Amino acid sequence: MEQIEQAVRCALDPESTPEVKTQLFTKVPSRGPETRFFALQVIEAMVADAGIRGDANGAAAKLETTRKVLLEFVAANYAGEGYHSEPGFIKNTLAHAITMLGLATYPAQWPAFVRDIIGMAGIPDATGPISGESADGISASSLCPTLVDFMLKFMSSLDEEMVNRTVPRGVEEMARNTEIKDAMRVADVNRMAHAWYVVLACLSGTHADLAREVLRLMGAYVSWIDINLIVNQPFMQILFELLRVPSLQCAACHCLTRIVSKGMRPMEKLYLLQFLGIVDAMKQLDAGNDEFAEEVGKLANVTAIELKSIWTDKSASGEAQAAANGMLEQLLPLLLNFLSYKQSEVSSTVFPAINDVLGVFKKMQREGVALNSIQQQFTTQLLPVLVEKLQYSEEYSWPSPSDAAVGDNDGSLDEDDDEAMFGELRHSLRVFIDAIGQISPQLYDNVVLKTAKDIFRQCSEYGVSAERAADEGGQGCGQLGWVRAELGIYLTQAYGERLSSNKGLRFGGTRFSQTNGTSAGNATPQTSAIGSLKDLLTTMIQSGIVQTSHPAIAPIYFENLVRFNGYFEAEREAVAPVLRSFLGETGIHHPYNSVRPRIWYFLHRFIKQLPLPALAMYSSDFISAVVSLLKINATPGAAPESVGAGYGLFDSQLFLFEVCGMVLAPAGLDDATRMALLQHLFDPLFAGAQHTMNSKSADQILQDPQALLQIHHYLTAIGSIVKGFPDVRVDKAASASTPEHLSASTVQVFLKAADMCIAILEALCSSRLIREASRFTLSRMLSVLGAEALPYLPRLINSLISSCAVEELLDLLGLLGQAVFKFKPYVAPTASELLLPVISKVYGFLDQVAQTGASGTDEAVLLQDLRKAYLSWIGAIFSSDLDSIFLAPQNAQHLVTIFQPIATQLATDPTTPQSQRLAFSVLSKAVQAWLVDPMGWHTLATLTPSAAAALTSGNSASNEATRLRLRQAAAQALGIGLDSDSVRATREQFRQFVIHSVLPACFETPTRTGFDLNDAQASLVVSEIAGFLQMTLLSGSENVAIGDGSAAAAMTAPQLLSPPIGGDLSQNQCASYLSSALLPELGCPANMAAEFVQALASLDQKQFKKYFVSFLTSSGSSA
Repeated sequence: MEQIEQAVRCALDPESTPEVKTQLFTKVPSRGPETRFFALQVIEAMVADAGIRGDANGAAAKLETTRKVLLEFVAANYAGEGYHSEPGFIKNTLAHAITMLGLATYPAQWPAFVRDIIGMAGIPDATGPISGESADGISASSLCPTLVDFMLKFMSSLDEEMVNRTVPRGVEEMARNTEIKDAMRVADVNRMAHAWYVVLACLSGTHADLAREVLRLMGAYVSWIDINLIVNQPFMQILFELLRVPSLQCAACHCLTRIVSKGMRPMEKLYLLQFLGIVDAMKQLDAGNDEFAEEVGKLANVTAIELKSIWTDKSASGEAQAAANGMLEQLLPLLLNFLSYKQSEVSSTVFPAINDVLGVFKKMQREGVALNSIQQQFTTQLLPVLVEKLQYSEEYSWPSPSDAAVGDNDGSLDEDDDEAMFGELRHSLRVFIDAIGQISPQLYDNVVLKTAKDIFRQCSEYGVSAERAADEGGQGCGQLGWVRAELGIYLTQAYGERLSSNKGLRFGGTRFSQTNGTSAGNATPQTSAIGSLKDLLTTMIQSGIVQTSHPAIAPIYFENLVRFNGYFEAEREAVAPVLRSFLGETGIHHPYNSVRPRIWYFLHRFIKQLPLPALAMYSSDFISAVVSLLKINATPGAAPESVGAGYGLFDSQLFLFEVCGMVLAPAGLDDATRMALLQHLFDPLFAGAQHTMNSKSADQILQDPQALLQIHHYLTAIGSIVKGFPDVRVDKAASASTPEHLSASTVQVFLKAADMCIAILEALCSSRLIREASRFTLSRMLSVLGAEALPYLPRLINSLISSCAVEELLDLLGLLGQAVFKFKPYVAPTASELLLPVISKVYGFLDQVAQTGASGTDEAVLLQDLRKAYLSWIGAIFSSDLDSIFLAPQNAQHLVTIFQPIATQLATDPTTPQSQRLAFSVLSKAVQAWLVDPMGWHTLATLTPSAAAALTSGNSASNEATRLRLRQAAAQALGIGLDSDSVRATREQFRQFVIHSVLPACFETPTRTGFDLNDAQASLVVSEIAGFLQMTLLSGSENVAIGDGSAAAAMTAPQLLSPPIGGDLSQNQCASYLSSALLPELGCPANMAAEFVQALASLDQKQFKKYFVSFLTSSGSSA
């Protein structure tokens, strides 16, 4: 081991001689491949140490010695059979090492490096123009094929290191490479071109591999060398001859493509294409081989793009444009030919050219320029080809009916590569077809509409085969194959989507006329097209095409019905047959596991888009057809690792449960029928959940993942059924009564489900799965039952917060925010009861992280989200006019404790500006509620500082004092007297907290390190602080009226320019504290403090924000 380490140190020692470094590679007998590879790496490291130009640290002599040794080794060892026994990676690395030597020393130290490499291969040195005699006197026997191969490896490595754009390079290296290319253009590039010509002329017949590499190198080098070195009569004669040699035609065609693609001026490119006679040459090629056809297609594509560029280039002359257009028109049939190829690899090669050509045609159409006859003929021939290409391949293989779905995480068949590629192909073809629809709408209708209608008529007459891909008697004859059946449905979708993307779809004649200002007797092209789509959809439905069980048919058929649901507004009679199709053997009961879940989703979408009254007549039949699919079997291992992930097939079943709720929701449904059907749905769920709960103890269930998952599914299914019913509309002026849209018996069934759900949650609250299912189900109960479900909310929240994780608490806060907003003021007692437990849970999480720190980025992000969710919830309480819950006896004593962290932590942390803004917003709302409008005469949702200041006008209407406000109603529901001594004492305690804790935070926050006044989010924080300061100043008057509500304040304003707040500032507690205590303590001079208070009282919020920023900036500068 010590000897190995010593050898490595010796080889890597910068002071060691080149002979030592090369000996390890060249020594005879040769070392193992790994050792020799290491030796070459050492040599490359030495070249790198010599610098970009090989002149660092006196390296020139070392590089010269190394170069001679390596070239001698190549000449001695690679001229015979030894070359074939040499591992390929050694030959490639040696070629790369010599290339690095050449780049570091050319042209100053090794001006002949290209000539030396070419000469070793036996190719005479030549730099003149290439002619037919350039290879005369040179025979294949005079060349050494192995050294020719090494020469080509060297040239390939040279391109990789010097030109290839995929290799990252520094600025200095790029400058050196530019100099080298300029030096090579003098003569060495010419030598390389001569070498390529000699190899093609002498070895292409016997060494096809060498000829292919030459052709590849020509394509690579043509981008930066003089094109005349290659594009000349001798070279092109060989190149076009090789296009007919099977073993070389693909490489020759690729080389020709690179030549045509070379960046050139328009006129030069036109001359090039004319010299090559490229269009005529392609017409004469026999592209029967698919691989060769793909290469020729690429050549045709590039040629068409170049010709289109010249044709549309305004800098080109009129003659050049006309010539390019003429050549392009000759090429159009060839593009069509390649597009018609069955293999998508061939047909897709001309997509860019087709796209460019159609783009020009669209522009001509927009500018009112008519297409000529050739162009019209092209589009006429192109559209049927495109439509035909939309078909699935007849060889496309589908899975068996039992494959996939049940065990898949999403309940559907994963798209394989073939399906994904076909989807991309269709998308591209649709772009072209829609472009033709814009160029020639009549042609589009004639082809697309006719093809689809012919398919549906054939289906109506002969039916569809699920086993056979092709039509029975040839295309368009006999029984329809599934390929063309699917095409007809897809064309219907394409036709409708094109109309929708133009001006939207309005199927109803009256509605469309009203929307567009047209009458039935004055139909527009859009109304006519919609009529055609309506007829097409009717033909599709009546054809019975969906009755086939092939998996390609039903999904796209039902997707069309969902996409164009407006059709059923005009054609109500079509709903019944479509529902029968949905509920049939090729609908939700489809034999293919991979198809069924997709159709369940489409059924959900379809029913959801129908008006509720229209569903009543189908309820019984619907439930009878669906119920067999509602059996719940929790799949072991299907529980997700994180909240919100999928549950496999059950996720798709939930669509069916929700749809069942939708069809039972119509008010027109007989209540006895509804109850019978509800029992039919709920009884198995109740029985299953109760059986699982009764079969084991709670501890045993908590240790059984299968049982927990099964209960989760039962509860979630119940919630999904309830979700199908419409949300309750709460009348805030009325009492909290039973929802009018539900019968008493229905309410009782739902309440029974809620009882079971809450009981299971309380028993198994330590399980995340049960918490997730209970939260979902009871939140849906709350939305549907309204106030009837509010008694369950405390039990739900208390059970959830006992064990919930941070991400669950986020959802919980969102649920509470929705509840207080939707059910104000009825939810006040419940919200008051839950306030402290929820806040304690939030602060518990925040304190825990404050002590231990976030464990990673994900947890840090979650905690930021928790801060925002918490502050948003507190804000929702104020915006919902439920501020009185903080004043309830059990909460009032903790008021300052609740708001202290908001003021001193969340509001001042500059790393979370969104939380800072929300914190000051919450504090401002609290001041508004308890210090500006303490008697609850005004809603906090709209009581801004400006609106609050306007209350000082004393012009409130007298009848405003007699109507009970939401805030007052909430206080009344809590049994709180807003003018009681205890509430007054709580408000005074909060006032002192604001003055002594929150006001200092207003100046501390924007001056903390990390708070950037120029940042957009920080600017929003400053706006909130400015609003809070003005609201607090308004609250500081000792004459704030709290009795009759005629005004929020009765103050005598001083003579100010624009007094939005005003008042006698000498009697204002807040103003006095700011000017005489807080600002002086912060180092603010007395005159500056007085000016600040005066600005606070006299400026509106926008003006004061500007002043506040200026104040903070000047204070920071003076400090």
